[in-house]
Amino acid sequence: MDGMNKNKKRKTWQSPWGYLESFIISSSILIIGFIIEFFSGDNLLKLPAWPVNLILIVIVISYIIIVQKFFKTSIVKWFSSPPAAISAISILTFLILLMGFIPQNNEASDGFVKMIGLTHVTTSWPYLLCSFFLLLILGFTIVRRLFPLTIKNFAFFLNHAGLFIVIVTASLGSADLWRLNMQTVEGRAIFTSYDHNGNSYNLPFAIKLLDFKIKEYPPNIGLYSNKDNKLKIDKKTQLMEVVEGSSKILDNWNIIIEKYLNGSKKDSLGYDTSNAIGAAPAAYVKAVNQISSKEICGWVSCGSFNSLMKPLVLTSDLELVMTIPVAREYSSDIRVFESMKKYKDYTIKVNEPLKVHGWTIYQTGYNEKMGKWSNMSIIELVNDPWLPAVYVGIFMLLTGSLYLVWMGRSNQAKKTKNNDLV
Repeated sequence: MDGMNKNKKRKTWQSPWGYLESFIISSSILIIGFIIEFFSGDNLLKLPAWPVNLILIVIVISYIIIVQKFFKTSIVKWFSSPPAAISAISILTFLILLMGFIPQNNEASDGFVKMIGLTHVTTSWPYLLCSFFLLLILGFTIVRRLFPLTIKNFAFFLNHAGLFIVIVTASLGSADLWRLNMQTVEGRAIFTSYDHNGNSYNLPFAIKLLDFKIKEYPPNIGLYSNKDNKLKIDKKTQLMEVVEGSSKILDNWNIIIEKYLNGSKKDSLGYDTSNAIGAAPAAYVKAVNQISSKEICGWVSCGSFNSLMKPLVLTSDLELVMTIPVAREYSSDIRVFESMKKYKDYTIKVNEPLKVHGWTIYQTGYNEKMGKWSNMSIIELVNDPWLPAVYVGIFMLLTGSLYLVWMGRSNQAKKTKNNDLV
């Protein structure tokens, strides 16, 4: 009879809850988030900013401590169980994976995917509810394992508390994140920046663009089909980098670059070297058809904002064209003013941001129509006051993980030593 009772299956929702109940609860929270997001329409979720978000964090932590200390119910025990943690992490991971597959552009998208929040996951109700659910589970687990305060429990605390801090600061802290854009122009100090909705904000400092620099890759030459109105690019026909003296076979045409001008102006004889604003690249090319031995020579230019492009006609359906040079790297020399008399000069590059007065300044763009002649530089300014807390959480995670690894190796060494003694 005892064996029959042991083998008897546990009924669903019978305490203690297992993985089935945990995944049902986690999935239900996700579905509820989708429903709320669907009926909220275009009203994007706005998280509370400072100091309300800090007050909410304190209230949640206090609530977890009190409930864990004085209410020993089966539900409270479930909140600190492995099934609850694994189900919450799995559902939130699933949501984050969807964010990776679905473009996060709320303004450019439409339809059902947008209506349930999958085009703006981090500011949606599903993400908020799933994150809050995971925070509750982490909180109950941390409080349950905090005492007695042993070294082993302290490492556990570092791991879980670090993750708790990272999630809190990445969600509730995002309301205090400022992400602004500024278009700086050479010779003019600007202190007004704009958010993605076009709202203007005055910064506590001004930025003046001293010089904009750009380095470009050599342009390419390719065959353009007038019949299809596009470049012929396939396994047989590719683009050719413009390098003086080089040659390449493009679709039965042997293309030879006899002369290349990085900057040029058109004259009666063709093209001549020029350093004037808007001077475009140009190349004198010889094209020889390998089948008919037909030879065609002439200039090819991609043009610029103040000069027309120049193709080389090969047949009635085929032309040789030059592509616009692609930027290899670009940077801005800027001057940051705290006042008219107090300023400092800096250089910012792509992937090499600058930190000034709590703001991180990124080089993000320029006037692509003018290319290397651009006198305007687009920069992004980011202020995240919760970032130090994120670093603290990550440091706690790493410290706890390193200690657990060290402790595991230490235990393994002890077992090996005992085995050798035996």
